[in-house]
Amino acid sequence: MIKMIESKANTFYKELLKLKKGSADRGLFLAEGEDLLDEAIRAHAVKAIILPSQKYGYKNDLNIDTYFLKESLYRELASYKSLPPVISICQKNYDSEFGKRVIYLDGVQDPGNCGTIIRTALAFSYSAVVLSNDAVSLYNNKVIQSTKGALFHLPIGREDLESLKSKGYNIYLTTLAGEDERKIACLQEPFCLVFGNEGTGIRKEHLTMGKQLKINMSGIDSLNVAVSSGIFMYRFQKE
Repeated sequence: MIKMIESKANTFYKELLKLKKGSADRGLFLAEGEDLLDEAIRAHAVKAIILPSQKYGYKNDLNIDTYFLKESLYRELASYKSLPPVISICQKNYDSEFGKRVIYLDGVQDPGNCGTIIRTALAFSYSAVVLSNDAVSLYNNKVIQSTKGALFHLPIGREDLESLKSKGYNIYLTTLAGEDERKIACLQEPFCLVFGNEGTGIRKEHLTMGKQLKINMSGIDSLNVAVSSGIFMYRFQKE
C-alpha cells in the first residue's frame, strides 16, 4: 500500500505522533534513519516506512506499506533538525525468555546509557538485557537511536530482580564496595550482572541478593554506568 498524508488531522498521523512520544502501543515504535531500517529489516521487524513527499514515487522491493508525508508533517514527526531520509514503524515487544547471561539495569534512567549498554551487550554475546520496572523505557527515542539497531537482535525484558533470583539466577552486583573483579575467574551461569542508577547506584534492598564486584580504579572513584558496564561485559564475555 502507498498513501500520501497531507493533514495533521489525519487519524494515522495522530497515531504516529503518539508513537514518537514512546507510547509503544502493541510494541510499535518509530526508528529514524537508514541504519536502523536496515537492522529492522534483517530482524523482520518493519511494519511500514515513512518518507517525505519529495520522494513520492519511491519504490521498495520489500512489499512494505509506504506513507508519504508533506514536509511540515515529516519535520514534526522527526526528532532532530537534520531530517532522517526515512522513518520506519517497527515492532519489538518485551521478551520473557532471557537465557543464561543477563545484563540487568536497576533504575538506569539515561536513555543514551541504556541504549549503549544494549548495543554493548549484543557485541559481547550476552543473552538478554532486562530493565527494572522503574528504568527508562525501551521505546524512548534516544534509547532506540543509541542502540544502533542492537535492540532488534537481542531479547529485552522488564522484570523485578527478585523474580529473576527466584528463577535461579546468580546475582552479581556492581558497586564501589565490592570485591575486585580481577579476582573472579568467571561468573557462574545462569547469572544477572546488575548495574545501577546513574546517581544512586543499585538500590539498597538488592545489595544482599548476591556477590558485589567492583573495578579497581585510581584517581577517581566512579565511572559512567555505560563505561563501567562495557568494562565488565568485556571482562566476562563468553569465551
